Amino acid sequence: MKLNPFNPQQPAKPNFFVGREQEIKTFNNFLFQTINSSPMNMSITGDRGMGKTSLLIKFEQIAREQNCLTLRISNYEGSVNNILELSDFLVDNIEAEILSRSPVQKTLEEIKKFFNELSPEISYGDLSISLRRQKAVIQDIISKKLIGIWNKIKRDYKAIVILIDEGETLEKIEALTFLREIFQKIQATCNYMLVLAGKLNFPEKMSETFSPLNRFFPTQRLKPFSHNYMDNYIAERLSNSGVIVQNSALKRIENQSEGHPCVLVSICYWVFDSLTENENNISNEVIGRCMDKIRKRLTEDYFAPMIQPLKPSTKKILCRIIMSIPKLEFNFKDAKKATALPSNKLSPHLGDLVCKGVITKLSRAEYKLFHSLFKDYLYGACKMI
Repeated sequence: MKLNPFNPQQPAKPNFFVGREQEIKTFNNFLFQTINSSPMNMSITGDRGMGKTSLLIKFEQIAREQNCLTLRISNYEGSVNNILELSDFLVDNIEAEILSRSPVQKTLEEIKKFFNELSPEISYGDLSISLRRQKAVIQDIISKKLIGIWNKIKRDYKAIVILIDEGETLEKIEALTFLREIFQKIQATCNYMLVLAGKLNFPEKMSETFSPLNRFFPTQRLKPFSHNYMDNYIAERLSNSGVIVQNSALKRIENQSEGHPCVLVSICYWVFDSLTENENNISNEVIGRCMDKIRKRLTEDYFAPMIQPLKPSTKKILCRIIMSIPKLEFNFKDAKKATALPSNKLSPHLGDLVCKGVITKLSRAEYKLFHSLFKDYLYGACKMI
């Protein structure tokens, strides 16, 4: 049995990470600024499966190597539903990270005592005060806590780097502005760096309305991989496998994937998996015999789960667009014509499709279905609705 060097279920490990040079360079530059008491923040955005989590894991490794207290957190389970929960979430995770880095029991006891002596938590009973006042109170409490934490550990660490995945979930509860106001205040005296990652919406609003978030969290948008990158990636993964890939087969894999990281890794995994025990050469014939399996697996693992959460009415709107517009890219006017809906009725559906990652908002009123194989799947599924 051959060990498959491709794993579509796991983010790329830092030691095997290749590509995204520009994003890594930007992170290194911002981290250098932060370490030298001029903190900077950033955000990573991109379509579903574009490699945001893998990049955060790489950032985590870089920051740790620079002797920064680094924590990578996410809201996958929906545990953060408001700014009060977000405040506790941040402090609790920082405390856990500090404790995990302090092996001496005396130090552990001192840290636990320190966190117990921080400003008292705001209680849920206090939420009867006005929303404006509530935010001001929580901001003051969390700011003091974060400043206290930095003063406690600054002799041992160069900075505190907080990497937040699934950032779009925080955007929904209007927490990004809350974070900006807190960290803009404390970064005058503390070396905190905040990195968001997710299918963030605020970068697209830049051309529509002024948003201070765009200055505080300058965005790196992840794009599909180039053919040169995919060449290097596949060659590196196959280097110790004893398997080679013919050039024509390599180009076919790359063209089928369209440079989408998740689709690329999935295709590579199932192509490699289809090799017989005596086969050590990936050819067009090998790819051809497993394409049906690849489409089936992508549908089960990736495509179907993307549209299952959609409301029935939004699914119908999507089907009208798919059946009427042959290209991946379309604009708002195209969608209006395909759906026969007025603008105020169509916009919420398109917004939901963007939020779920089904379509990408390229610019104002310009959209794109994220992948051709996904469109093929939708075309077949819509015929059955």
